[in-house]
Amino acid sequence: MKKIVKIPGSCGELVQGYLNENNFLVSCPIDVYNTIHVSKVEFSNEILINENKSKTKQALLKLLSYFGLKDLGLKVEIKADLPEGKGMGSSTADITGGMIATLLLLNKKVDLELVTKIALAVEPSDATFMDGIVKFDHLTGKQKEKLGKIEPIPLLVFDYGGEVDTLRFNSRKDLKKLNSHKGKMVNKAYRLVKKGIKSNDKKLIGKGATMSSLANQNIIKKPGLRELINTLETQKGFLGVSTAHSGTVIGIMIDNEKFSGEIKKKIQNFFPNLNSLFKTRIINGGYKII
Repeated sequence: MKKIVKIPGSCGELVQGYLNENNFLVSCPIDVYNTIHVSKVEFSNEILINENKSKTKQALLKLLSYFGLKDLGLKVEIKADLPEGKGMGSSTADITGGMIATLLLLNKKVDLELVTKIALAVEPSDATFMDGIVKFDHLTGKQKEKLGKIEPIPLLVFDYGGEVDTLRFNSRKDLKKLNSHKGKMVNKAYRLVKKGIKSNDKKLIGKGATMSSLANQNIIKKPGLRELINTLETQKGFLGVSTAHSGTVIGIMIDNEKFSGEIKKKIQNFFPNLNSLFKTRIINGGYKII
């Protein structure tokens, strides 16, 4: 028997920083997934998984230990449509998807509190496996709050290049100080996004996400970000940008897909350093059982 679970990735975060002296992010799930297959292995107590998925293996060992099933053998296969090291939630998808599929395989309740606790014991995590759009402390799991659900927002995803290691980034000694410096701007961005979600106003969501992206320039600089925003502000259909606050991607939020071709062409003409990855949508988060 096999259980299959899909977890959406993210295009960074709608907002990220400090709120009331605590770390937080607002999830930005997208319509691109990693699909995780988990099955039992007879006559084995090993977890058979690709060697570059050590974080997922670590989480599954913790999960099995929690239930006193250290001798259970599992085979884990991952179909990954999410690039790694870009701030698109690939590790979160693998880790949480692997655990949810295993819980289903064991006929256990899908306890997202447990999944969250184990995932965060492995590395800082996104909230894309949770339903809707969520405010979440990606380091401790506190401040978890479902802000609501949204209508899909078309998104053009570009990459600045390179990779960012999540664990290394979050262990930076200057991170707390830098987050404190951008506190007021992030607070305002959060209020705009929260209001936009509750009132179904995509323009407010885009405005808040853009504000948070600009506030993050003192932590991970996206070259030419201000110029890009200024160039697109007069473009019909442009709502704003969502960036990976600890990654390399940027999403161009669009009011309607019919504007995507013109906007993409303009970016490629004026900002050839940006590598076009794909067109997708910002959606509501949550795991899917296949």
